[in-house]
Formats: sequence, structure tokens, C-alpha cells
Amino acid sequence: MHPFQKHYYEVVQRDLILNENVSTVSMLSGPKKVLLSLGGDSSDENYVVASLAALNIISGQKPYITQQKLKEQRNQGPREAVGGKVTLRGANLYTFLYKLLFDALPRIRQFEGLRAPAHKNIYCFLLKDMFAFEELVPLFPYFEYLGSLQCQFHFTTKNKAEAVVLGHSLQLCFLPN
Repeated sequence: MHPFQKHYYEVVQRDLILNENVSTVSMLSGPKKVLLSLGGDSSDENYVVASLAALNIISGQKPYITQQKLKEQRNQGPREAVGGKVTLRGANLYTFLYKLLFDALPRIRQFEGLRAPAHKNIYCFLLKDMFAFEELVPLFPYFEYLGSLQCQFHFTTKNKAEAVVLGHSLQLCFLPN
């Protein structure tokens, strides 16, 4: 079990039980999954392969290819690949969350925090500096043209206030409103 996952089960859940006055653990809010996507409008093979490789290096899990939307197709042939996505659950979720919070975000210059969630159970943000992840720095020539990494955190929360409380307990650095 990852130490951050252990932190959630041993510290955060107990703290939420005391604060939320919940009788069972199954009623508690928690992280459900993390969806990472990388890509853009370019269907250049090198760009698509670079985005898939970067997602594989960052997440430690094999990404799947995203394709053009039907509206954006230039012809009626097969759809072209434009990037990749990966969904992290369980231990991989906590491993990525730990890497993001304690390795990547502190390396970003002028990082001032993340905005508070705008939705009741999904938190999205863009990470424009892909090289905040240490693993990508030695491979700079292959990934220098990549766009920003879109991160979506899916929680099992019922409202925005619960999402903010869960985010703070997981040490996500939300800015005050």
C-alpha cells in the first residue's frame, strides 16, 4: 500500500468521520479516479507518440489513444489520432497524487495554489509545465512541443463544500475564495 493511500485510510477517513458525524466509512467522500489527458489538434504521428510516451512515463500505466471528434474530420475516412488518455484508480491514483503534490507542483515557478473546485465531484486543472515531472527532463527533445496536461480528479462528494474539505485533507492546495 502506498504511504499516501495509507494516510487517506488511517488519518483522513478518521478525521472525516469525526468532523462529518458519519456512522459508516462507506458514506465518506474519497478520491474515485484521476483522468489524465494530453494531446491537441495535431494528428502528426510524432506528436501523438510523444504524448502517449509522456503519459506512460508520468503515470506508470499504458495510455489509450484519443481520436478526432466526428465533427472535426476533414474527410469521411477513418478518424485520426490526436493524443492520449489514462485513467488511474486504486494504488496508481495515490502514487500519481503523491508525485503531483510533493514532486511536480513544488517545482513549478510562481505556483500560487489551485482554484477551489467549481463542480460538486470533479476537480479539473491544466498543468502547463510538463517538465515539472522530473522523469521528463532528460528526454526534453522528445517532449518539448507537447501541450499542457489536463488533470481531472473525480471524488465521491455530494457538494462543493465536501470537495473542498476532502481536497484540503488530501493536501491539495486550494486558494481561498
